[in-house]
Amino acid sequence: MQWIKTDNLCDTGIGGSGKGGMFQMWTVSRIVAMVILTGLSFMDYKIRKVPRDVLLLCMAGTVLYQAVTQNIDWMVSLGGGLIGMIFIGISKITREAIGYGDSLAILILGIYLGVWGLLEVLATSFFILGILALGCMTLRRKKSLAFPFYPFLTVGYLFGVCIGGL
Repeated sequence: MQWIKTDNLCDTGIGGSGKGGMFQMWTVSRIVAMVILTGLSFMDYKIRKVPRDVLLLCMAGTVLYQAVTQNIDWMVSLGGGLIGMIFIGISKITREAIGYGDSLAILILGIYLGVWGLLEVLATSFFILGILALGCMTLRRKKSLAFPFYPFLTVGYLFGVCIGGL
């Protein structure tokens, strides 16, 4: 049985064909991931909770996707998952200062992107979050603020895709 490679389904040839085409970076899997992250970001922003069932379904889909496409080495994917497990431990230790939903999203992204892609997304996410926190401290807003983390993960992912790093 021959598998269809999903990475080239959206290659329209616009902006040049082959490597470097304008829309080639927007593969089906990346679009699906962006749509899911955007939906979860909206949910996290509005109700400050993401259903665990949705996350478990995303986890199963991600593992199945990696098993079928094998687009990254399984050790790199496992390393990304390990970072997610560390965040789950941090959630437990800090009594959900970083929520379990956020940590599960990091775990899922780690399996999907691998260790290096996940680190890129996390670095961007925490950098943007840090800038926002500095802005709030400068404006002397409330001393205690809590921000939903999914929107930052989404922006970090989008940034990584747009610069071609993921």
